[in-house]
Amino acid sequence: MPKSSAGSFLDYRSHNPDARFTDWLAARAEPYWSDSTSHPFTIAIGDGSMPDDAYVRYLIEDYTFITDLASVLGYLVAKAPNMPAKSRLSGFLALLTSEENDYFLRSFEALGVDPETYEAAAQGPVTRAFSDLLLKSSGNGTYEEGLACLLCAEWTYLTWGQREARQPRPGQFWLAEWIDLHAVPGFENFVNWIREEMDRVGTALAAEAQENLAQLFRQMSALEQAFFEAAWTGTPSLPAEFDRT
Repeated sequence: MPKSSAGSFLDYRSHNPDARFTDWLAARAEPYWSDSTSHPFTIAIGDGSMPDDAYVRYLIEDYTFITDLASVLGYLVAKAPNMPAKSRLSGFLALLTSEENDYFLRSFEALGVDPETYEAAAQGPVTRAFSDLLLKSSGNGTYEEGLACLLCAEWTYLTWGQREARQPRPGQFWLAEWIDLHAVPGFENFVNWIREEMDRVGTALAAEAQENLAQLFRQMSALEQAFFEAAWTGTPSLPAEFDRT
């Protein structure tokens, strides 16, 4: 995947003295970062114009991903360098396996999706690539690599969630609650902690390692955009620039 025009972190800081390491990661991920956080799918969640069939596709794919995300968090808990970091990550893992799982089950029922359908669903190609990148980076990679991928996944949702939370909630509870889950102070605090942790560990790395994190974050952003696009259009397609090797 080609580099963006943001250059190295050192170059970026020379033109943006107050920039954080995570600001640079987002800049290096353009245009995918903006395309994912402002995708029409996310806007349709907020204004209530979401077609039921598109949201069902999305929920099923996201549901198949939850188990993998739990594994990712488990890997990062094990690799976290200190107890405060382990506590933050394990707390989010507990939330993921309780409140969020309950949301999926209630939404499936309201949308008329039988348990046999979502329990037997296989991941589509975009979801599989998304999960593979997260699992590989967190399981086989370093703490920093796994954290960079997790940051992209969660920061994307905080960004559009906070934007859509500024307007009245849609009437469909499955849309309204999904916004609330990603705009509440607890989720914001967790994502802000990931940013702070990524700023801390990323700034201290050598330029080559920083570049690796930028490429991982960019790949994640490309796949986030493709994930929303697949649900929106019903036609899953991996990003043209995405290299799974």
